[in-house]
Amino acid sequence: MKSEMLSQEKNMVSIKVTFDQEEFAAQVDKACGELARKVSIPGFRKGHIPRKILEMRLGKEAIRAEALEKVLPETIDQVVQDYELDLIDEPRVEVDSMDEGAPVVVTLSFEVSPEVVLPALSEIQVDRLVAAVSDEMVEKTVADLRMQASTLAAVEDRAAEAGDVVDISYHTVISGEDTQDERHGPDTTSIDLGQTSVREEIRAALAGRKKGEEAVAEVLVADDHSEKNLAGKTMRYEMTVTDVKERTLPDMNPEFFGKVLQKETATEEEFREGVRTRLLERLQGEHQARAEYDAVESITGLSTLEVPETLVRRQERAMIKEDEERARRARNMTLEQFLEASSLSREEYEKNIRSQAETIVRRSLVLDKVAEEMHVTVEKEDFEQEMAALASAYQIDAERLVKSLFKDEARMVEMANKIKYRKTVAAIMKAVQVSDKTAAHEEDVQGEHPEGGDDA
Repeated sequence: MKSEMLSQEKNMVSIKVTFDQEEFAAQVDKACGELARKVSIPGFRKGHIPRKILEMRLGKEAIRAEALEKVLPETIDQVVQDYELDLIDEPRVEVDSMDEGAPVVVTLSFEVSPEVVLPALSEIQVDRLVAAVSDEMVEKTVADLRMQASTLAAVEDRAAEAGDVVDISYHTVISGEDTQDERHGPDTTSIDLGQTSVREEIRAALAGRKKGEEAVAEVLVADDHSEKNLAGKTMRYEMTVTDVKERTLPDMNPEFFGKVLQKETATEEEFREGVRTRLLERLQGEHQARAEYDAVESITGLSTLEVPETLVRRQERAMIKEDEERARRARNMTLEQFLEASSLSREEYEKNIRSQAETIVRRSLVLDKVAEEMHVTVEKEDFEQEMAALASAYQIDAERLVKSLFKDEARMVEMANKIKYRKTVAAIMKAVQVSDKTAAHEEDVQGEHPEGGDDA
């Protein structure tokens, strides 16, 4: 077998492969032997069918095609190895010549990972906020923790007050200028009158109501509401109070401190310092995540590459499948039904998916290139550390976890990708210039960092 590169354009490589006459004749002989054992011809036992009979029955061209089909996988593997190709899809095979008594010539077209040109990482500048925790943040967190640990008890002898939780049964009436009223329900829910997220109209309607009493609240839906079918309409809630529940906060005592911090804590001062430490660690993690995200985005934006259409389409299909599954699990809807309920056209949805898919693929290719240039690898020790961390987090036996994971190839690949992503990002943060900045108001930046991705 001889091969030569015909062309290389963007991420497409074409290679001509030639089998000389004698070489391919041996493959035809081999194919005849296998066919003789599989084909049934009256008057002949399997495995003892003369070649001429096979050729008459099947045709010489069919036998030669069978021989080529058998030899192609090994040939493709050899070509991929010889030319060090990083494939992203199955190759396309074109038969140029397969005449008897002449060399067999085929053209293999490979779609390969594109060339990625990275910027100079040492010239990338990234800001990282320095975490700081104020007394106000500690107090708010303590209040939130007590709220989370609070208990609810039904009250029969008074009306609902601020801080109570009100259970209601309700109908929803949707009305618009040019549409008939739509009535839905009854439904049930619980309204926490102490939550700022509760609409003031609903809070005002329920405050002062006792169990068994009715209340009505009207809410005007904004014109720019995400569900366009509701935009500009009036939502009238016809509510009946089924229960009023009083909230009792836990005492600030060692029992409560220990449950929150998961360690023996005697005094309120120690508790608040523990809360402060946890807040600081969380904020440090958030600021580090934001800096890592900014570094990856900067490198991705400054890199040069052609994003392969095949990978984009593959990512699109995966994302659509995920959305379909999410719509089914969350709302028992098809994706089309979900889009209709969200007043989002299929065209808009696919445009958004396309943009996201291109971004994900581009970032993944860039991170793969960074990992390659910085010699990032996933070692046995990395798996062991990851599994130990998982076992500790979920409080399960590490040996059982290892056995379970090693039986699941997909989960092992997923774990390897996550480890590779983290190690690549860590290498990036060592290579770029990181400047620590003090935030003017720490409270203003909490929760602003995007979620990270493990797509290296």
